[in-house]
Amino acid sequence: MKKLYASLLTCLLLTAAALSTQAQTIRRVNNSGITGTNIYSTAQAAHDAATAGDIIQLEPSSDSYGNLNITKNVSVVGPGYFLGQNTGLQANPLSATISTLYFSSGSAGASVAGLTISSQAYIGASNVSLQRCYVASWIYVGYATSSNINIRQNYAGGLQHWGNAANNVLVTNNMFTSSSSLGANVAGEAVNNVFLSAVNIDNFNVRNNYFAGAFQPNNNLYSYNISAQAGFSTANSNQNNVPQASVFTLAPGTTQFDAWYQLKAGTNPARGTGSGGTDIGAFGGNTPYKLSGIPAIPSIYQFNQTLSGNTLNVNLSTRSNN
Repeated sequence: MKKLYASLLTCLLLTAAALSTQAQTIRRVNNSGITGTNIYSTAQAAHDAATAGDIIQLEPSSDSYGNLNITKNVSVVGPGYFLGQNTGLQANPLSATISTLYFSSGSAGASVAGLTISSQAYIGASNVSLQRCYVASWIYVGYATSSNINIRQNYAGGLQHWGNAANNVLVTNNMFTSSSSLGANVAGEAVNNVFLSAVNIDNFNVRNNYFAGAFQPNNNLYSYNISAQAGFSTANSNQNNVPQASVFTLAPGTTQFDAWYQLKAGTNPARGTGSGGTDIGAFGGNTPYKLSGIPAIPSIYQFNQTLSGNTLNVNLSTRSNN
């Protein structure tokens, strides 16, 4: 069943890739014993065999695919995360996990989406995108001097600064569960995020965010934010002393995950009070957070097979994602 499911998933991705005008090779990463052309057991092996423009597809697995150091312009995709909690999004609830991620020299143009990263992510290259991933620890910027960095729609521990300059860092529609601290030589925008712990950043345009912990308003422009504390001037449409329970569903279950931070129904100080009338928080703005980090590729959300005599009947339901 696993082999059939994986093959069908690859067929969907091949169909999507065929619509692109750019020649691409899809390199599958699978450590369940499946072998064949362009199938690899670790993420790094698939990367090392790839050429610029290739797609590296990490398939659902209960085992890690190891570290990944990206030095090429490749697109890396996985199935998403929290798939057991957010039911009905993928037929297979397993995620695809790597240990540590590096964007290194040569990776300009590369993107990573839909993975579980069990350790840290280090960004040391320009023009890269980390999107729709679960990063259990921190995302480090400034691992090398870099610019034009897109950190979008992730569920992560927090943002940290390695030390080198990083410019035009776009931090949008994320959820950060631990503290974040960026130095004075990091500049960019923080828009439509949820920060659940203390934040200390400089030289940022900060708007449409929710801050549960302390915020240090250093050399920033800040507007249309909500704080659970008295962290802001009330000028520029900021709101203070608004508890999480007034804004978020904080459910289901007793262990937090991304669905907790959807806006609760009814009167809500975050609904429609952001810039231009958008919602405040990760689900507002131009690029709303996607539950479970489902990547923008086709997915199988229902899969059933029955054996009748010598006939195998397979029923599956698919959807496109954006």
